[in-house]
Amino acid sequence: MYNHLLKNTMAKLFQSACLLASACLFSVSSIANAAFTSPSQTLTTAHNETLVYHELKAANQLDKPKPAIILLGGGPGFSSWNLEPIQTLLHSFGHSTYLMDMRGIGENADLATQRLQKTITQLWVEDIDSLIQQLPATSSQKPILIGHSWGALMAMLYTQQYPDHVSQLLLLNPVDPEKHAMRDLTENIHQKNLQAQQITWDDEKAWNNEVSELASELQAREITERQITQVLPTYFYDYQQGQSYAKMFNHTDFDIELNVQAWKTYDANPITYEQIRNWRLPVDFLDCRQDSLMPENLQALENNQVLRKIIVLDKCSHFPWVEQPKAFEQAIKYMVDSE
Repeated sequence: MYNHLLKNTMAKLFQSACLLASACLFSVSSIANAAFTSPSQTLTTAHNETLVYHELKAANQLDKPKPAIILLGGGPGFSSWNLEPIQTLLHSFGHSTYLMDMRGIGENADLATQRLQKTITQLWVEDIDSLIQQLPATSSQKPILIGHSWGALMAMLYTQQYPDHVSQLLLLNPVDPEKHAMRDLTENIHQKNLQAQQITWDDEKAWNNEVSELASELQAREITERQITQVLPTYFYDYQQGQSYAKMFNHTDFDIELNVQAWKTYDANPITYEQIRNWRLPVDFLDCRQDSLMPENLQALENNQVLRKIIVLDKCSHFPWVEQPKAFEQAIKYMVDSE
């Protein structure tokens, strides 16, 4: 069951709010149903489990085939159906693109989140590798990994273990490995909510996210929906736009327990810059000037590693494909299709 999340641990839970950020990877016209729209496929993992994923396959490219792209969403513990518009955009550039819910959520909710003393992040890394191993044998190029928010850390965790399996990393609105950008995140959320709707976060009812061992399903649902409705809008440059997007989601889209479990696992064994500097592949950075993680995440990454390309868009926060779609399309095409 859920851990006890008391008032003095709310900051840590809110740190994981940038995982909620991945909840909005879509445009208004793209949301008809809260589910994947493309046909699903399955693969068998190393543990003989069935993993569901979604592929948009590029047309035959005889002259210069483009590398496949694996999209990794935020959370952790958020379903990934909402990343389909980004997948479709990348596919329109001529790339085969792949997307899946991570184990423990959505279409892969039934898969074990602990196995043979392996942590959830280790299992997620194995699942990503299982997907990469399923790429067509005719694919001569190593895939590109694109990770948003927490997904950027997930892309780095995978590359840490399999640096020779990846051709490029694109960090989209990323959390930096040492989480410098998250130190003031709770206060930023608090202040934005105060400015927007005068929520009294000092009120015990507003802060209390405790879930006991005997908590009812209804209590867990209320807590999850509170996280979505009160945190997600603060990740938008336009708060009202964020409120509109938050209404697209409910408690089935986010698993707080899995979220907390993943962050604890990462904190116990974080990525180091020494490891990153040993990678022999380009690492690119795409973010928004008004992102709550900026500029600390960029400064931390620039001070500790070499970034090949850096693009910072204006008048958007954590969802550039939603808030500045035309600028985002140009930026991400430049990132994946130019040398």
